[in-house]
Amino acid sequence: MKKLFLTAFAVFVFVVVNAQSDNGDFTLAPQVGVNFSTYSSSDASYDARTSFAGGIVGEYYLSDRWSLRSGLLYDSMGAKDSYDNIDKLNYLTIPLNANWHFGKTRNWYLNFGPAVAIILSAKSDLSGGQTIDVKDYVSGTDIGIALGIGYKFDINDNFQLCIDYQGYGGIINIDNSNNLPYDIRNSRSSFNIGGIFKL
Repeated sequence: MKKLFLTAFAVFVFVVVNAQSDNGDFTLAPQVGVNFSTYSSSDASYDARTSFAGGIVGEYYLSDRWSLRSGLLYDSMGAKDSYDNIDKLNYLTIPLNANWHFGKTRNWYLNFGPAVAIILSAKSDLSGGQTIDVKDYVSGTDIGIALGIGYKFDINDNFQLCIDYQGYGGIINIDNSNNLPYDIRNSRSSFNIGGIFKL
């Protein structure tokens, strides 16, 4: 699975590098936002954690309706358990998505596809006030499905503002401790604002 993601990312980078000579076919979009994350599990319930998100997204346009979307995103995830302990998991997330642009002026977009998240840090704030490092108990790589929708506001020929919602659902168990009798998976909703620069 990891080889598939790396191959897809390498193809995306090759396409982007070769597309930069075509004016308007490639965009870069720095963005900031807020994450609402939790764990999904069939045998336990968790409350959401609210945290910061940010990063940069690049798109290569295949046509006025379709583009390939990837980037580097600082993605804060984790959850609060029933004992008021809060897991703070910070990832570098790389989406590998198709993006469909729709509407009369193609200012709406809907993106979907896989994403890989690499753990940067993992700490747990315990209800008693202590903070512990739990990176050894969390999988170093998470793989999931990303889905989002957004709108672009035209400012001029080379710049747009955007707002969007992005969702992420992990498809692998992130617990490496072997202490839990059930699987836990990352689940995240994100609301973002950003600027889109046409190169």
